[in-house]
Amino acid sequence: MLSTEQVDHYNTEGYIVVPDFLSTEQVTAFIDGMDTASAGNTLAEHDAARMEMEPNQPADGTQVRRLYEPCSEYELFGAFSRSQKMLDAVEALLGPDIKFFNDQLFIKGPGGIEKTYHQDSAYFPIEPMAILTAWVALDDVTLKNGCLWVVPGSHLEGLKEHSDKWMVGDRQDQKVPDTAIDRGREQPILLKAGDCSFHHSLLLHRSGANYTATRRRGLATHYMGAHSRSTGEPKEQPDYPLLRGQQQANSV
Repeated sequence: MLSTEQVDHYNTEGYIVVPDFLSTEQVTAFIDGMDTASAGNTLAEHDAARMEMEPNQPADGTQVRRLYEPCSEYELFGAFSRSQKMLDAVEALLGPDIKFFNDQLFIKGPGGIEKTYHQDSAYFPIEPMAILTAWVALDDVTLKNGCLWVVPGSHLEGLKEHSDKWMVGDRQDQKVPDTAIDRGREQPILLKAGDCSFHHSLLLHRSGANYTATRRRGLATHYMGAHSRSTGEPKEQPDYPLLRGQQQANSV
């Protein structure tokens, strides 16, 4: 479903945007599905250990920042992650042998904090470093509510040192030092609800804070080639489901 121009742009720049990847009806269903599992802003039916709360909390303390593994918890999201439309797009960018890596639902509420410059491969212990992220917008994504910013072509420069500390409330995270980022190259990814951006796991990217009164929600699903392997501890090896093609030797 992707054009040659889109594939070439992904290979050279590290990302593409596909408009109207979800229909208006699908966006509504996704939001309804999320709200059905919610109590206020808290996804009450989800395992609390797989939720991260927003440090800048409202008075009721219920604002979820990130929800892990929605595709395994809610079939609405899981079916989408395995759909022919999604896998056709992933195959065009990643190749015919595809495994599911993981997924996250981002809910950047009013006052939601920024996410500093990083590369996904710094968090994903996979070799080769060729994870593909599909980020589907459930709301319009703007400069004011925390859009992604990327450094085009940076995926071709290898993994950067994530040597600076960055605090998310009481949790210590990591970031690429500001001195290593060429801000003159960065570009925003602005999306309409239903659009999908795809980016390489080595692409330098960040997201801004949300200065609006509404949420900026998005579903991120991560895919890996079936030839990739985990470099983590053997006892912690997860099961990466094969979604299309063939399992490759020496992979997990």
